[in-house]
Amino acid sequence: MPIFLTNTTKTVLPEQSLKTLIEQVIISEKKSCLEISAVYCGDHYIKKINQSYLNHSYPTDTISFRLNEGEAIEGEFYISIHTIKRNAHCYGVSFENELFRVTIHSVLHLLGYNDQTPEEKQRMTEKEDHYLNRFQHHLN
Repeated sequence: MPIFLTNTTKTVLPEQSLKTLIEQVIISEKKSCLEISAVYCGDHYIKKINQSYLNHSYPTDTISFRLNEGEAIEGEFYISIHTIKRNAHCYGVSFENELFRVTIHSVLHLLGYNDQTPEEKQRMTEKEDHYLNRFQHHLN
């Protein structure tokens, strides 16, 4: 499964665990993958993407782009390590826990899950919790 990780920050990331997590979520959802690019960046970079594509003038934790239609997934997502660190502190969880949760969240978006309505947000959170619990022993 071609999954490419790019880290533009100085934060050391558990790259193999992230790749395994991405693969396992896709397999568990009974989907296939043409190619996924996962970019772990800073607030400045993700803010530029947010402005360019979504017309929002602020950093966010993640932005996902599905690049094709059909069964096999081709896409990319961007995750701000700075926002992950702030959110982990706010939510009282470890950096790794928040990093894995947002990575799962990003993959779920590529798989077609949305979080615009309260029902969609609840379903997304349930999926995130499920995969965090299911693959915890593969992570770190």
